[in-house]
Amino acid sequence: MSTPRKQHWTIRLYPPAYRREYGDEITGLISQVRADEGQRAGILEQTAVLGHALRLRTGTGSAQPAGRLLARLAPLVIPVASVLSLTLLVVWAIPPLPWDGRRAYAPLAYAAWPVVLICALAGRWTATRIAALGALGSALLSLPLASWTATAEGQEQNRATLIGLALAALLVLATPPDLPPTAAGARRTMALIALALGVPLLVGSVTVFEAATGPYTSAEARADPLRLLFFFGPLVLAFPAAMAMARSRGGLFLAALLTACAVFLFSPLGVPVEFPYDSGSLVASMAFLTGTGAMVRYTVRKNRLASP
Repeated sequence: MSTPRKQHWTIRLYPPAYRREYGDEITGLISQVRADEGQRAGILEQTAVLGHALRLRTGTGSAQPAGRLLARLAPLVIPVASVLSLTLLVVWAIPPLPWDGRRAYAPLAYAAWPVVLICALAGRWTATRIAALGALGSALLSLPLASWTATAEGQEQNRATLIGLALAALLVLATPPDLPPTAAGARRTMALIALALGVPLLVGSVTVFEAATGPYTSAEARADPLRLLFFFGPLVLAFPAAMAMARSRGGLFLAALLTACAVFLFSPLGVPVEFPYDSGSLVASMAFLTGTGAMVRYTVRKNRLASP
C-alpha cells in the first residue's frame, strides 16, 4: 500500500473543499516543477499557487464577478496612477517657487509606475505585475520616509498619495492572470487615458501663474498635480468607466450605487466641498453621468443579448 503524499504547505491556504479535491495534484505539480526545472522555478510555481489560493479565498478569480471587474478596472487604474506618478516626478525635479506651498514628494514611490504603464502598453502582463509589485513595495517603504522627512501639511498630502498608489498596485496584482488586459482594446484605452490625462497634468503642473497672496499682491506659483487630477480625472474617466461597468456582471448594481453616491456628493455635507479648483460639482456631475451611462449601456447590451 502506497503512503499518501504529504501536501505542500501552500495548499493549506485553499478552501477546504478545493484542498481535498485538488491538494494532492497541486502538491505533485510543485514537486515536479522543482525536480525538472530547479529551485527557482519551484518558488515561482509556489507563488502562482499562493496567488490562486488567495483569489479563491477572496472571490477575485477569473470565474467570479469581482475578478472580472478587476480586469475591467486595471486599464483605467494603470494610466491614472502612472500619469500622476510621472507628473509628481517632474514636479519634484523642478525647483519650487515661494508660493508653491509645503509639499513632500517621494520619488522612490513614483519611479516604478511609468514602467508599469510601458509594460502594460506592450502587452507584457507578467512584467507589468512585477513592476506593480515594485510600485507596491516602494509605496510602503516611502510611507515611513514621508513621516520622517515631511512637514505636517506635506506629510498629510504625501501619505494620501502613497496609500492611493499602494491600493492601485494591489488592484493590478489582484487582477486574475488569466484575464490580463492585454487585448488591443484595453491597450488602446490605456494609451488614450494616459494621453488625455497626462497632457493637462504635465502642462498644468509646470506652468507658472500669478497667485493672489493678499490685497493687491501676488506671487508666482504652480498648480498642485493632485488638484489637477481631481479636476481632469472625472472628465477623462467618465466614458471608459461607464463602459467597464456596463460589461461587468454586477454592472447594474455598481452603476446604481455610483449614481446614489453622486446624490450624496451633491449635498452640502458631501466630499466635493473639500475638492479644490471648484471641481467638487464636476466630480459629482461626472459620477452621476457615469452611473447613468453605465445603466443605459448595460440595459441595451442585455437586451441585445436576449434578443434572438
